[in-house]
Amino acid sequence: MRLPPLVGLPTDSTLQGHHRFAMAGEKYVRALVDAAAVTPVLLPSLQPPLPAGGWLAQWHGARSAVVSPVHARSRGHSFVLGVQWHPEWRVTHNPFYHAVLHAFGQACRQRQRLQQDST
Repeated sequence: MRLPPLVGLPTDSTLQGHHRFAMAGEKYVRALVDAAAVTPVLLPSLQPPLPAGGWLAQWHGARSAVVSPVHARSRGHSFVLGVQWHPEWRVTHNPFYHAVLHAFGQACRQRQRLQQDST
């Protein structure tokens, strides 16, 4: 039996008492499970360096910033889609949103098969 692909889900963090917890909205988790049929894995926030003299470093006034990972990047991946809306919102009621996340899940499964076949 082949397990569904693991998909990183960016998180925010919250302090509860003396403990810091990673959290993600339930709508994101449900959309990945219900429409993309993949297994979400919570990813911690990152603190990447900001290039000296670059716009981000100038605006922020510092050499690094805490950010949520994987919002938009590509290193030769076969599925990259940047949107300025929320396809996870009511994904089971909106055929277009469901189709977008279903296509994402298909791409994840195809990548998983290719990785398994190459080992």
